[in-house]
Formats: sequence, C-alpha cells, structure tokens
Amino acid sequence: MYKANLIAVTPVGSVPDDLRPFIEFKATLKKIALKREQMVAIFLIETTECYIPVFLSAGLSIRSIKDELAEQEAEMDIAAERVIGDVLSRISSEKKK
Repeated sequence: MYKANLIAVTPVGSVPDDLRPFIEFKATLKKIALKREQMVAIFLIETTECYIPVFLSAGLSIRSIKDELAEQEAEMDIAAERVIGDVLSRISSEKKK
C-alpha cells in the first residue's frame, strides 16, 4: 500500500488551478455535479505526483474513504483520519440545522 498524505480539505471553489483537473476528473467518474461549496479532501500519494480527491458529505464514513483510497492501493494515516473525522462531523452537524 502507498501512503496517501492529506494535503488539503477545502471547498471545491478554493482548489488551486493546478489541482482542478484531478477534481473535475473524479467528479466526472463519480457523476457528481460540482458546486463551489462542496468539500473535498485532497490526498497526495507519497513519492508521486498523483492526487486523489475524495468528496466529503454528510453520512460519509472514514471506512468508506479508506475503501476508496484502497481502490488505488493507498492508505491514509491516523492524523488524516482525525482531520477528516472532524470535518465529517461538522458537515453532519451543519446538515441537521
């Protein structure tokens, strides 16, 4: 397994131009209509220039993110899990309001 380093958790509208093609490609694969406020976690596969975006939403679990990364033979570390877990909790709380 390759190490997937979390480099950003940001709204799609704030993604730097050089990373935008990765986001757009993944959105097309997942058939997601991108919205500027959609949150995305961006992982960089260690020792490569391969970025893996993961779209975050209420109801998404750490397990499902791990599974998505595993499809690319990658895994995130515990620090990334904590950050993503906090963001998912915030997204779920905001949705309940």
